Amino acid sequence: MKNKKTSIVATIGPASSSEKIIKRLLIEGVNVFRINFSHGNHQDHSQALSTIRAASDSLQLYPAILADLQGPKIRTSKTEGDRKVTLLAGSTVILTPQDVLSDERIIGIDYALLAKEVSVGQKVMINDGLVELVVDKVDQSDNRVICTVVNGGEYSSHKGVNLPDVALSIPSLTEKDRTDLDFILKNDFQYIALSFVRSDRDIITLREAIGKRRPEIKIIAKIEKPQATENIDRILEVSEGIMVARGDLGVEMSPELVPIAQKQLINRANDKGRMVIVATQMLESMIYNALPTRAEAADVANAILDETDALMLSGETAIGKYPVESVKMMSRIARTAEKSSYAPDEFVAFSNTDSYPPHALAESAVCAAKNLGGIPVCIFTLSGDTAFFTAKLRNQSPVFVFSPDINVVKMVALAWNSEAFLMSLSDGDQVKMVHTAEEILVKRGLVKNGHTIAVLAGTTPVRGATNFLRIKKVGEP
Repeated sequence: MKNKKTSIVATIGPASSSEKIIKRLLIEGVNVFRINFSHGNHQDHSQALSTIRAASDSLQLYPAILADLQGPKIRTSKTEGDRKVTLLAGSTVILTPQDVLSDERIIGIDYALLAKEVSVGQKVMINDGLVELVVDKVDQSDNRVICTVVNGGEYSSHKGVNLPDVALSIPSLTEKDRTDLDFILKNDFQYIALSFVRSDRDIITLREAIGKRRPEIKIIAKIEKPQATENIDRILEVSEGIMVARGDLGVEMSPELVPIAQKQLINRANDKGRMVIVATQMLESMIYNALPTRAEAADVANAILDETDALMLSGETAIGKYPVESVKMMSRIARTAEKSSYAPDEFVAFSNTDSYPPHALAESAVCAAKNLGGIPVCIFTLSGDTAFFTAKLRNQSPVFVFSPDINVVKMVALAWNSEAFLMSLSDGDQVKMVHTAEEILVKRGLVKNGHTIAVLAGTTPVRGATNFLRIKKVGEP
C-alpha cells in the first residue's frame, strides 16, 4: 500500500508463492511483482499470475506485474549430483561448449561460439564473479579454451558465466525469450524487462517482436553490461525505463565503478523523464537474517536520495527466509529517507522541451500544488501518459490517478509517489467524474471535504486530450 513515495518491486519465488504471503507483501508495501523467466516454466508462471491477482483483488489493490526475460545468460553445465566444485587459484581448467559434467578440470559452457570469440588474456567470471579465470590458450580445432584460475572459489550446476571484455555476437532476444514473449503477451503483464541490453537496437528488436499484439506494454532495459552504460542515452530514447541491475553489472565492470555508474544512470534516466529501478543485493543478507546489515540499509537509502523511482528485491522475496520482513524493512527505510532533510524536495523543471500541451499542464499542476502548500494532484487519464510524466516531475504531494483502463491502473503502480484507482470517466461529464473521484478519496481517508486539490483532465474522453487544470475544494461543485 502507498504510504511511501518510492515503489517496491518484489520477485516471486518459492518463498512468496502463496496467496497468504503475497497479501502480506502487498500490505507491507509491494507495488510491482517480478516474475523471473530464468526460472520455472509457463505453468509455474500461470499459477503465480493467478495467485497474485487473487491476493490483490481481495485487498482491492492493483499491483503491476513485470516479466523479466532471461536473455543471453551463459551458464555452466551440470556438476555430478549438482555438487559444489572448488577451483583452486593457480590451477588449470578447460572450458568447452560441449555438454559435459563439469568438475575441477573441465567446465561445460552453453555458448557454442566460445572459442571463436574469446582471446588470450581475457577474463572469464563464474558464479557472479566469485571465481575468476584468465584465458591462456584458445584451441579452435577442438573448440576448447584453456584457462588459469586467478581467484579460486566454488561453483555448481548452471552458474552464470560472464565474459567482461568480449563482444559477444549472441542476440539479446533469444529463441527462449521469443517463446516466453508469446506467453507474456497473452497474459496479464504490464512490463517486460529485457536482459543484457547493449544498444537501442536490442530494444527496437523487442518492440518489433511485440508488434501490434500489446503495443501498450512498457519495456524496461536492464543495464548490466558496460556497453549499455556507453549507449544509455539512445537506450533511454526507445524504452520506458531502465533497471540498474548491479549483479551482472558488478561482474562485467570493476565493483568500485558500480556506485558511480548507478548515480550516472539514475541521473540520465531522470533527465530523460524515464523510470529507473535499482536492483540486486539491496537487502541481500535478509535472505538468511531477520535484519539487514547497516551497509545495506545505507545502500537502499542512498538510492532513494539519488532519486530512483523504484527498488527491487530479488532473492530476498523469492527464496529468502524473511520475504515479508524484507519488504517491511525496505518500506521503513524508504519512508525514513523520504522524510529526511537530505531528500530532494523540489519538483523537476523539464521546461516543457517536448512542446506537448498535456505535459505543460502537468508542470503547471505541480507548480500550483507546491505554491498552495502541497495540495494533492488528481489526474484523470486514459493512456497514463500524464500520470507518468507527473511522476517524473517529482511532485512532492500525493498524486492520485483515475482511469477506466485496468491495465493503466496497474502500470501506474511503478510510478513514483502515485496511487491509481479504477474509475469510469463518465463519458466526459466533468462534474460527475470529479465528484466520483472525490468520494473515493474521502472514503479512503486520503482527503477531507474542504481540502484543496488540483484537477488535471481533458474535456473529451480520448487519449492524449489532457487540456485543463482546475484548483478546487473537495465537495464543492
